[in-house]
Amino acid sequence: MKTKITSEWIDEKLKSGFLRGDLRLILTSDDDEAELLYSAARKVRDEAFGRKAFIRAVVEYANSCRCSCLYCGMRLNNPDGFRFSIGHDELLAIARQAFDNGIRTFFLQAAESESCGAEWLRSVIADVKDLGMGVLLCVGVHQESDLDLWREAGAYKFILKHETADRELFEKMKPGFTLEGRIEWLKTLRRHGYHIGSGPLLGLPGQTIDSLVDDLLLLRELEVDMSSVSVFLPAKGTPLENEPTGDPELGLRFIAAMRLFLRNTLIPATSTFERLLENGQYRCFQAGANVITVNMTPQKVRDDYTIYSDRFYVGLDHARKTISKAGLVETTEGELLAL
Repeated sequence: MKTKITSEWIDEKLKSGFLRGDLRLILTSDDDEAELLYSAARKVRDEAFGRKAFIRAVVEYANSCRCSCLYCGMRLNNPDGFRFSIGHDELLAIARQAFDNGIRTFFLQAAESESCGAEWLRSVIADVKDLGMGVLLCVGVHQESDLDLWREAGAYKFILKHETADRELFEKMKPGFTLEGRIEWLKTLRRHGYHIGSGPLLGLPGQTIDSLVDDLLLLRELEVDMSSVSVFLPAKGTPLENEPTGDPELGLRFIAAMRLFLRNTLIPATSTFERLLENGQYRCFQAGANVITVNMTPQKVRDDYTIYSDRFYVGLDHARKTISKAGLVETTEGELLAL
C-alpha cells in the first residue's frame, strides 16, 4: 500500500531526512497531497530566506552553438536558425536600464557559443560590475583558465544545467557529451570560486520518475546554491519537434521536492511554467520558488534564441505583479549576504 502524504509525514521527514522513496512519493503525489507539500515548501522557503523574491535580468546575447542537443532550436545541425550576437555597448546599455529599474543581478546567457571570446566577455562582466550589479553566467563549457578571468572581473555565479541524471538519456540528448563530463565541469566551477546552479529539463522523451529522483540526489551531491527545473517544450526544426510537452504539474511537484530536500537553494519560477499554465510562475512561488528573471533580450533578436518555440517572455511588470500576488517582497541577491 502506498504511503499517504500527510502534514505529520512531511514534518517527520523534515526532521529525519528524505530518502529516495520519499522523493518518489513527492513526485507521484495526488493533488491533495501536493497542496500539503506546497504549503510545507513555502514554510521552509520563508524560514530560510524570509518572505522574499529575488529578481534578476537576463540577456541572451548569442545564439550560435557548437552543440547538437536534440531538444534545442539553436543546435548546430539546425540550418534554419538565424545567428546573432549582441555587442558590448548594447549589453551595457541594457544593464544600465536594469539597474535603473532596481535590479541588481545581471544574467548573461548564451548558447555554447564560440563567437564571443573570453576577453570580450571579461570586459562586459567588468563594466557591468562597475555599475553596481552582480553578474551571473550561463555560457556553457569553455577553457578552465577562462573561469578565473571571468571570476576576477566580477562574475560570481554560474548556471550549468545537467539536463538529466540518466546517463544514457543524457548522451542521447547531447551527442558527443557525457554526464560525467558535465558533473566534473560543475565541480570545476565550484573549485574556481563560483556559486553554482543546475537542474533538469523535465519531460524529455524517455525520462522516468526514478531519473527525476536521481536529479534531486545529484543536486544535493553537488551542493548547489541554485537549483531549477524547466519543462520540456518542443522547438521547431529539431528531432524532438513533434514530441509532447512535459507535465508542468509534475514540474511544480519537483519544485516542492527541491525546496523540501535542498532547503536553502535559490529556485526560479521559470518561464516554461507561465507558457504552459495559467498563473504558472505564481504557482511556482506557491510551490516554494523564490526567484524570477526578467527577460531583457532585445525584441529584434529574442525570438531567435530558440530554447523552445513560442516562448513566453517575462516582463518587469509581470514579474512584480507575480511577486506581489504571491505575498512576497521583491529584493536583490545582495541581501543574501545579510542572511
